[in-house]
Amino acid sequence: MRFEIISKLMKRDAESAANELHQLQDLCRGQVTDLRSFVRSMRPADEGMSLAASVSRMAELFQRDTGIATTFTAGELHDPAETEVSLELLQILREALNNIQKHSGATRVVMGASRSDATIDVVIEDNGGGFPFSGSFTLEELELLRLGPVSIKRRVKILDGDLTLDSRPGEGAKLAMRIPL
Repeated sequence: MRFEIISKLMKRDAESAANELHQLQDLCRGQVTDLRSFVRSMRPADEGMSLAASVSRMAELFQRDTGIATTFTAGELHDPAETEVSLELLQILREALNNIQKHSGATRVVMGASRSDATIDVVIEDNGGGFPFSGSFTLEELELLRLGPVSIKRRVKILDGDLTLDSRPGEGAKLAMRIPL
């Protein structure tokens, strides 16, 4: 419909048609970015890659697609024995990045992961707008108050993990997860 409008405008007002075309191009660029992100989220993991390599690749692609500066650091991160744990962690991070892109207005994202003998610790933090609430909340508190990202909370619960969400409206948010092995 907008192309039809542009076509008609070109005959009467070339400048308005050009403005409308630029708006449509911006809309299409945004849709392409969203579509790429969605398609990537449908893939469970990069086959043959370790958890650390998959998260690093995810961070690179997120930065390239969105223009949001993204860094990932991995301490001693060895893959969990159960592949499902890695797949769930990757999906949690994909969802967090997708939420950051869509809702936060962030210009910077920092992700980190490390492993001890009994747990994997994962942190993702941004400098965006934060959630509409302020403070530090555990998974149980988020559940009771019905706050925070529903699908991420559900996935952390499936893994019997702990989650802490720190929200600083106007300054950003931080998700910290500890997943038992």
